[in-house]
Amino acid sequence: MKSIYIGAAALAVAVIAGGALAAPLKLQPANPQPSPKAGLNVKYFGTGNQHKKIRDLSQAKSMLSQAKPGNPLRGLDYRDTSKGDGVMTFDGAYNVAAEVTGYMRFDSPGIYELETWSNDGIEASVGGQQIGRVSGIQGCEANQRTEVEVPKAGWYPLKIIYFQKLGTSCLMMKSGKKGERFTWTPNEVFGR
Repeated sequence: MKSIYIGAAALAVAVIAGGALAAPLKLQPANPQPSPKAGLNVKYFGTGNQHKKIRDLSQAKSMLSQAKPGNPLRGLDYRDTSKGDGVMTFDGAYNVAAEVTGYMRFDSPGIYELETWSNDGIEASVGGQQIGRVSGIQGCEANQRTEVEVPKAGWYPLKIIYFQKLGTSCLMMKSGKKGERFTWTPNEVFGR
């Protein structure tokens, strides 16, 4: 009987600890609040289809010290391309590393769900919290869905490290207030 009580107590502790780990990540708004232009800033470094292939996130990060500013992104709505198409606003299709920066606007406080999609690797943060990470190579697919707490309406800093190796590319985001419609994030909520 004593082992049943110990087992029940251990289960209760595990459930409470699991609930604490699943708490939404609290975002920090930009301070001061900006008045950004539409879109997102981006810097690129591409090796083309040469010998230096990007295979993981750490390799992409090391290449970004050589990155040059590119044409701004309209938002995070870059659907899966055809093989050989440029990566976002970059004219190269293979072995491209990118650093995307700017802001994401939330119109009201509350709990939101955010989900990045990428082909290939990504490390994404909003309001100082990591919301998506894939270190290696993958097709255009959803990364983890993350719950975040938005303490007040306004602009929140956004930063994404991204890379594309070969084939097709995509970089997208879905979002929605918890319990409401979860859909592709409109470009209008991003600023630079």
